[in-house]
Amino acid sequence: NNYGHMSLISITLMGIIATLHYVYSLGFYLLVPGGITTLLPHLVMLWFKRTGNKAALWAYGLLNALAIVALGFVDGFLDHTVLFGKTLAYNVLLPLHGGDPETVEKVFSLLPPAPVDVFLESTGVLTFIVSLFAMYFVYKFIQGNWKNEKLK
Repeated sequence: NNYGHMSLISITLMGIIATLHYVYSLGFYLLVPGGITTLLPHLVMLWFKRTGNKAALWAYGLLNALAIVALGFVDGFLDHTVLFGKTLAYNVLLPLHGGDPETVEKVFSLLPPAPVDVFLESTGVLTFIVSLFAMYFVYKFIQGNWKNEKLK
């Protein structure tokens, strides 16, 4: 199934980007959990390919769902993409109000401060973007296999 390969590639890419993101921000000790997060989908996919049972398919789907929600949505979207959008909107609105930063600051006073670390924020946004692809491909993979009568 082509969606299986694309799902595995996208979830692996998301794991690699998230690992780089966390190692950069928190330290090298996160290489081990990052490596496990990146390699575990391959092991579960291998289990599914060898056995073809529903438990392996469910495990692969659950593992992907956890990674997509935790890394893609909570960290990538809520922590980084929203902040990037705030910064972008701030830089667009500032010239529209005659360059008065106080007027624009009132609009954004409830949001957290703008990000300053470009690598950290860009890897967070990229994690979110790749998680969208991972979500699509894992859905298509599971949907295609669930209709298969040969599952045990």
